[in-house]
Amino acid sequence: MRAKRATGFIAPAAAILLIIGSIAPRAWASLQLSIGNPGLEHFDADGGVQLDFGLTDQNGQPVGNLKPDNVKVFEDGKPARIVDFRGVGQGRPVDIVFVLDVTESMQPYIDAVKQNIISFVQDLHSNSRDYRLGLVTFEDYVVSEYPDCNCAYRNKMTSNVNEFIDWVSGLHAGGGGDIPEDQLDALAYAASFPFRPEAQGIIIIVTDAPPHHDGDGSAYTQHDQAFWDHHQRGVEVTSETGPKVAALLKKNGLTLYAVVPPPFIAPEYQEIVDATHGKSYNIVTEEGRFASLVREIGHSIATEYSLTYVTPRPIEDGTNRSVELQVNFGGESATANTSYQVRGIGGAAINVPSGSGAPGTNETGTGLNQLAFSWWNGAVPIIAILGLLALSRVRFGVSTEELKAIVQAQANPPPPRMPPRAGAPPPSPRTGAPSPPTAGGPGGSPRLQTLNATGPVASEYALLKNEITVGRGEDNDIVIPHASVSRAHARLMKRDGGFELMDLNSTNGSFVDDQRIHGSAFLTSGSQVRLGDIKFVLRY
Repeated sequence: MRAKRATGFIAPAAAILLIIGSIAPRAWASLQLSIGNPGLEHFDADGGVQLDFGLTDQNGQPVGNLKPDNVKVFEDGKPARIVDFRGVGQGRPVDIVFVLDVTESMQPYIDAVKQNIISFVQDLHSNSRDYRLGLVTFEDYVVSEYPDCNCAYRNKMTSNVNEFIDWVSGLHAGGGGDIPEDQLDALAYAASFPFRPEAQGIIIIVTDAPPHHDGDGSAYTQHDQAFWDHHQRGVEVTSETGPKVAALLKKNGLTLYAVVPPPFIAPEYQEIVDATHGKSYNIVTEEGRFASLVREIGHSIATEYSLTYVTPRPIEDGTNRSVELQVNFGGESATANTSYQVRGIGGAAINVPSGSGAPGTNETGTGLNQLAFSWWNGAVPIIAILGLLALSRVRFGVSTEELKAIVQAQANPPPPRMPPRAGAPPPSPRTGAPSPPTAGGPGGSPRLQTLNATGPVASEYALLKNEITVGRGEDNDIVIPHASVSRAHARLMKRDGGFELMDLNSTNGSFVDDQRIHGSAFLTSGSQVRLGDIKFVLRY
């Protein structure tokens, strides 16, 4: 009788569900919102926090026409002002490191990555994602970390997809059979790669084995000689754990995409994915469609949105901040949460409760917190100044000769400097400050000589750092005050005796010898560079 009553109830219930579905089909539609780790590149300058997020419809397809009005950001429950919003096709740069298991069972997956990486990067390129790719390989140790690997890709990233294909084509899976493998060390090593500060950082791991972890007793397991060539006898394979690697990736603002065994076999992967707000795919159930999965992951990364908001608390107080992103689109809504920890030392007044009814607040519920922030922002510079004054009065063993030199310099001061001519740029302490012309040729200091200097644009800029940002914005190492130059236009990096010029998605483009670059290009002494309408020649 009980079974019959249960069966008899199913039909009416199903009918009711069908009726509800036909009356209000939109009720079943849902938006899926995913969010990455916040980026803090501009936090110390203007309190800017970067967010990358993806939005898909009920069919799993990216929603491509989201506008800033559809999005709201809250930090610790307080609304934040969005100052930059980039839709699909306008995303910020992205650096991606593939972490591949190279044990014998993984050869089909390695081949699939090689065969599908073209479509992977084409999706990135068509959506204006300035990309770079890196590669880490591992088995029972991190193969590409050791010099004896002779790996061309060792701790290197490239924007040339053909170079990356060459790297993957040279992989030959072999060995294995004694799981687990050394995935946690491989992820930690990938986190040390030279990710660009302004870029979204992503790690993609592909493995069919669980990881070694601290305390797993691997020090007493028999291994072959190749293993002991890379590990100390009697010491466990790794000192890493899932929580430690999760904290490392989160601290570095990296997001993990993991094609791995399910959590009941290897819970560490899901722990890291959750901490970094990434995505996890079951390699057991996805084995038959791994080739299309590579393209799917690339499309997911390519169609993400990015925004920058100004934190309501622009101080480096060492606290953790919770972030809530709300999206309302087409009558539907979705919410996602993330968090970040700001640098600095926390203060006692920072976490004073605020809001309606909190002691010491005004009608808006912000009085005490605003007072605390003002005190913090004012007190720290005063303390620093007092410290410098105290240090200036301390004499650290100055010799008699040095004292005589100081007295002589004070008695014979240098002649006063002539005032700058009209229109000349003011002196600047920046690394890329205008510098006086110097003789060219081998051994000269690297510099950009301006070929069409106008107005406040200097005639020459010195290149004194290994990495230099160039743009119209005041936060760049080299500031080019011209309307045709983007706020963050390009980056110059010393490479193999020359320089690599990387365009940062500038509006008017970067050119080398009259050829517009997409990604980056190598420069040598004498190369002509054009940023927007301003032309330079590199000399060193």
